[in-house]
Amino acid sequence: MSYPLPAASCIASVQAHVSAVLVCLRGEIDIATAPDITDYLDTLTYAGSADLLIDLRQVEFMDGSGVRVLTRARARVQGEGRLRLICTAPVLLQLLRHPSLQLWFDILDHLPPPVDPSQAAA
Repeated sequence: MSYPLPAASCIASVQAHVSAVLVCLRGEIDIATAPDITDYLDTLTYAGSADLLIDLRQVEFMDGSGVRVLTRARARVQGEGRLRLICTAPVLLQLLRHPSLQLWFDILDHLPPPVDPSQAAA
């Protein structure tokens, strides 16, 4: 299943991945682009997409506005689902894992492989 792309140029793609919605971001996530991303993620979480995978591997820059976007998305799915980030850029990892921010995001270094339902039950 694929999802319609918003007008925001920093959202590269949105598609289903197993039971999650995979949102691939690109470029700069800052005060100019954060509102569009927030609106789109709010739409996804309002529509019942409680398991979000946000791929940050194509993001070149992110400031505090981007952190707020991710924190809001996590709060909206908490209790009903989860938010996982895919990130490999050292500078973004340093921001997302900064001890004084205490963000505690679930960060992966690759896209999780689809799980065969017959193997999941075993």
